[in-house]
Amino acid sequence: METSPKKQLSGDLIRIEQLEVDFDGFKAIRGLDFSLQPGELRFLIGPNGAGKTTLLDVLCGKVKPSKGSVRFKTSIDLARHQEHQIAQLGIGRKFQAPSIFVTLSVLENLLLSMRQKRGLLSSLIAKTTAEQRSRIKYYLHMIGLEHKSQDKAGSLSHGEKQWLEIGMLLIQEPELLLLDEPAAGMTDSETEKTGELLHKISDRQTVIVVEHDMDFVRQFAKTVTVMHEGAVLCEGTMDDIQNDDKVAEVYLGRRGERDAEHT
Repeated sequence: METSPKKQLSGDLIRIEQLEVDFDGFKAIRGLDFSLQPGELRFLIGPNGAGKTTLLDVLCGKVKPSKGSVRFKTSIDLARHQEHQIAQLGIGRKFQAPSIFVTLSVLENLLLSMRQKRGLLSSLIAKTTAEQRSRIKYYLHMIGLEHKSQDKAGSLSHGEKQWLEIGMLLIQEPELLLLDEPAAGMTDSETEKTGELLHKISDRQTVIVVEHDMDFVRQFAKTVTVMHEGAVLCEGTMDDIQNDDKVAEVYLGRRGERDAEHT
């Protein structure tokens, strides 16, 4: 049973033109142009301070642009909306540290996310409909936690907590999912499963991933955007990126490869 939203068929999902973000005189983003098609799995890479996380902050409404245009589905000006409004429009954001209710079960965490307009207690005691149970089952299977649905979230491994939070976003069915270093701190096995999960998600939804683990990017990236000093330096496949002289100089070269492990 398919419960996820269908991708748009045409047009940019995100279009950013000449974006600037100024923090008291420091330009974290400067003259950035960026576009994203529906259904893409896009990785953002670049040295520390390149503006990657700031770009996600702009897209989810946490940070407002100083200049430029940020459009969602062509007609929606994200700069005019607050964080909660942008979430309702269909943009979900996951930060690096998992944010879950550790004393509640995996199932209860998903229930709360699905019924986010209700209060905590009413969300847990309200009866579930057949459609809601189907959605929960679908996403439990997708994130690989169906066998742990009754376990307390606090007892999960680090990787499982990350997958649960991704599931909590997915069950709200956003069109665009923003993930900040989803594989950070994971075991090799968890990292592999996370990459596979990203590909499953991108079959139905659009995903932007900020990532520093270059092995992870090489293995799972479809399209990569390299950022440097608040602007886009290069875009393309991982092969394109690795063969670009500018990227080699600032990021993927002999020095940059080592630096990337610590950014």
